[in-house]
Amino acid sequence: MPTTAIDYREQLLKVINGLSPQELEKIYQVVVFFKEEFIAPDEARYYTPGWLQAEKEATEAYARGGLPRFRNVRELVKHIEAETNETAE
Repeated sequence: MPTTAIDYREQLLKVINGLSPQELEKIYQVVVFFKEEFIAPDEARYYTPGWLQAEKEATEAYARGGLPRFRNVRELVKHIEAETNETAE
């Protein structure tokens, strides 16, 4: 069975065509975040003091029941955007 190569760059350009500057900025921020956090050559980021502290805080918050829960990704994104807007003000 032949496989068709997908040109992801072309597909991405089709998806973002026509988006507003604000929407493009959000897409850019997500891409940069994922690239830096999940496409790393190693796992060294898991052993930095900041990461270890955040991990400890998250574990403690989870144990206290202090973490928000979301029914879907859209709710999560709205929560993140609201927090981002609060810190920007």
